[in-house]
Amino acid sequence: MDFTSIVFIQIAIFSCLAIVFPTSRSSSSIKISAAIVLILLSTSFYFRPDLMAKVGLGAWVVAILVPILLMRQLESLVINSQYTAASRFAKWLRWVVPTDGMWSYHRLLKGLSLAQTGQLEAAGEIFARSRSSERTEIGRSATALLYRSTDRWQEYIDWGQQRLTPEQLQLDRSTTLVYYLRAFAETGDLRRCIAEVAKLDRDRQLNTQYLNLLKMYILAYCGRVDAVILACQSLLSMYPTEVHQFWIGTAELAAGKHDPAKKELRQLKQATADSCIQQDIAWRLSQPLPNLDKLTSYDWETVAQMETTVIQDAGYSSVTPNDAPTPVTNVIIAINVLVFCAELFWQSRIGDKDFTFIPWGGLAATLVVTGQWWRIITANFLHMGILHLGMNMLALLYLGKFVEYRLGTWKYLFAYLVAGLGSMAVITYIDIRWMTVPHITVGASGAIMGMLGAMGAIHLRGWRQAKVAAAGRQFQAVLFSVGFQLVFDLTNGHTSIVGHFSGLIIGFLVGLMLLGLPTKELPRLPSS
Repeated sequence: MDFTSIVFIQIAIFSCLAIVFPTSRSSSSIKISAAIVLILLSTSFYFRPDLMAKVGLGAWVVAILVPILLMRQLESLVINSQYTAASRFAKWLRWVVPTDGMWSYHRLLKGLSLAQTGQLEAAGEIFARSRSSERTEIGRSATALLYRSTDRWQEYIDWGQQRLTPEQLQLDRSTTLVYYLRAFAETGDLRRCIAEVAKLDRDRQLNTQYLNLLKMYILAYCGRVDAVILACQSLLSMYPTEVHQFWIGTAELAAGKHDPAKKELRQLKQATADSCIQQDIAWRLSQPLPNLDKLTSYDWETVAQMETTVIQDAGYSSVTPNDAPTPVTNVIIAINVLVFCAELFWQSRIGDKDFTFIPWGGLAATLVVTGQWWRIITANFLHMGILHLGMNMLALLYLGKFVEYRLGTWKYLFAYLVAGLGSMAVITYIDIRWMTVPHITVGASGAIMGMLGAMGAIHLRGWRQAKVAAAGRQFQAVLFSVGFQLVFDLTNGHTSIVGHFSGLIIGFLVGLMLLGLPTKELPRLPSS
């Protein structure tokens, strides 16, 4: 079995195991699909190992990879309020993912599209038809959207108290729950909203994105303008700018900046074509905000804790803001891609059989010790194939952007080069001392694993020194990634475990060293 097949099979197995794991939040349909793929992989391995790659990988691509990618595309359309396109996409997608309410989801999106363009009556009819089955999550979501689209918050609370059970709210950890808790704040019961969100945060019972959204709502109602701006710039940057502006305006109103806030909201109402935003603004300008004098000292302590959490999560979140400048990462990726294109061109000229990495600067320990030291550098920019390049560049895009944003451009470049060169130097030493069969090493994996180590150093420092809980969770995720890479390397004879883990250790140590120097500040509250 070739290298590509082995790698894909490992990815399929590990991803399916992660999906079926009890704590996974994947949908039931995806979990069933993952279980079926694991059964197919196991069966083919036992009866026909020669067909394992074709059968197992084919099932994984069709049943897992494609649906997940398509669902993420749909989620992106919904988050960005592109409801018309999302409705059309969902109508087609239901044939690919026919369970978990997808069969009728496109109708809800159609209703949102109509509401967005001001056709509230037509939208209400769609929501009313969809809510006929309130025993399903789709039906309950339709009810939430029906009341939300017309700002009938008190009616929604009344309906929820009569029809929703605690068990249903536990299941509906998205639209229904978010709008239900917002309804309490919109009708003046901010204390109830704060208490429920604090419980969700304490019990880790809600998707992080929706939890951050609810925290931002509360901070806006409490007039914490700077914290709302920070949340919009980082944790909730995926939402449309108009949504950000509305909630920043709400926070300014709550903070007592009435005249500038009302002016900004009126300007937004005139500028936006989204009827839902227009209606929200009309509601905000005509209805009083929650009375903050009713909050107890305990409520304010809870709000302060939420504000602190937002600041910390923004500083140690694994998500890098979309507008964060990361020029070094972009340049390194471009160099690797260009070098690979040159490899392909040269390979097409001389033929696959005659192609070797030696003339291109591949790492051969015997040549390095004879004076060709530059191979320690050049080997970092060579790759064996499109899969090797693609996996490394995707990892670099994620890890590199995070580390560059946190450390700063020049410190990041230093850490990347030291990890890459250091891992190649360790490979050379190990090969000379203990390897009897000469081999060639290429790839940016050592440097990229160094960035994983640097990420671990950043989170460890935040967890142990700054006592940031979010950093501790992210550090645990780094440890999980290290464990995954270890298993991957031990079950794959085509990778360099020495290069990977020497780069990881070097990157971790360099990261700790650089963090001891004056470095780029992590996100904090912007000045008003």
